[in-house]
Amino acid sequence: MTIKVFQHSGDLGVAAGAAAAALLRETISKQGQARIIAATGASQFSFLKALTEFQNLDWAAVEMFHLDEYVGLPITHPASFRRYLLERLIQPTGISRYHFLDGEGDPWEACRSVGAELAAAPIDVAFVGI
Repeated sequence: MTIKVFQHSGDLGVAAGAAAAALLRETISKQGQARIIAATGASQFSFLKALTEFQNLDWAAVEMFHLDEYVGLPITHPASFRRYLLERLIQPTGISRYHFLDGEGDPWEACRSVGAELAAAPIDVAFVGI
């Protein structure tokens, strides 16, 4: 295992973004697509900003899933994880294939339908705990 230490969280975000971009490019080159899971939270801010700014990444070949959502929370609420990912990942990149857990609908149905999509093929990269 390689451990890297950074003086500032922004530097960590840029390094993690560069590593993620390289991994996505490699996966897309080999498979023609990449399936990712993206997390939310303040710890992801600099990482997602850096990742979305890298050039020559075929975002049209990326399919995205997210980890969780608050039950009953509308997507328009500032704490919505769907809103977070729309603003920080989907809109900046133009990802068109994404699967949200609908916090406003039936939670069992949301889990069932997204779970079926998740099980359809392996996940290539998960961006969690940056």
